[in-house]
This record gives sequence, C-alpha cells and structure tokens, in this order.
Amino acid sequence: MDYVIKALTPELATAFSDYLSGLDFSETPHWSSCFCRFYYTNCSNQEWINRTLETNRNEALEEITAGRMRGYLAYDGETCVGWCSANNVDHFPRIVEDLTEFCSGRRVGCTICYVIHPDYRGRGIARQLLNRAIHDFRADGFDAMIALPIESPGAEQRRYRGTLHMYQQAGYREIHTDGNLHVMWLELKNNE
Repeated sequence: MDYVIKALTPELATAFSDYLSGLDFSETPHWSSCFCRFYYTNCSNQEWINRTLETNRNEALEEITAGRMRGYLAYDGETCVGWCSANNVDHFPRIVEDLTEFCSGRRVGCTICYVIHPDYRGRGIARQLLNRAIHDFRADGFDAMIALPIESPGAEQRRYRGTLHMYQQAGYREIHTDGNLHVMWLELKNNE
C-alpha cells in the first residue's frame, strides 16, 4: 500500500509534535522526550539525559518553523503513521565529525531516525520515507547520502535508523563497518 509522504514544513510542525506525543514509548521510555533532537545536539550524555520533554519539543517546533529541522511524515488518510528525520549531514552535530572522512567536501544528505507507529510496522513505510528522501536530496543537488543502520538481531528498537537490507535495496553500498554499525553510502550524481 502506498502512503502519502509529506515533507516536514512549518505548517506540519504541530502534526509532527502531536504524532510523537501520542506514541507509546513504554519499551523505550528514554525516547519519549527526544522529539528527534538528539542528533541535532552535541551535548554530553548527561546533559542530554537532563533535557526535558518540553525543552526538546519546543526546540523542535522552533527549528521546524525556522526550516532547520527537516524530514518526512507518512500519512494513512488523515492519520500520521510515520516519521523520518532527514537533513544535510552537516546539520547533525552529534555525528558530523565522525563522518568527516566520508563526507568531507561533499554535500551529503542523511536519514537518521525512523519512528513508525507500532500498528503500521512491517508495511514498508520506512522504505517509502527513504525513497522520498532520496528523490528530494537528488532533486536538491546533493552529491550523496549516508546512513548508519545498526544491525542487532533481537533488539528491534535499534532499527530506528533503518535496516541494512532497506538501504541495500535502495542502492546504497557499505563503505565501513564498526561492530554492528554499518556506514552506507549512495551516490546521487551521475548514477555512480
């Protein structure tokens, strides 16, 4: 089934906030206050733990309104059922320094977080969100895309970065591995 994928705009900021506020994070309670701000920060782990839900939600709303926080929402009719954080890798201070060796001097897009409603998991929504991101990054003249899936059998919550198989199907190639972390790369120019 095809779902409607919408780019996050200031007009959808409240829909984004309402979607994440309405999810049951009982299996991963530390995610309930994130509002997808983790990769947009570079504070220490302790500072991150001390940040409140209100701080992260308000910051997300401000950054979405300013056009600095980007991504995609998936809809089934009028109901939001999925989210994907997607932006220029330079806008993710928590990881950009670690990726310099791969991205230096290039304009690189990154999808880093997928949050699919539990009732809609396994229906290909993350793949549709990824395909839309690929299309838009290519149309916006980006050189490439990078992804960092973590493969941990039996730890489904670690799939929030997408799956290795999902990226392979989309044409990404693996350029580095560090334990369960796979660095995946997709050239967007010249179909390389």
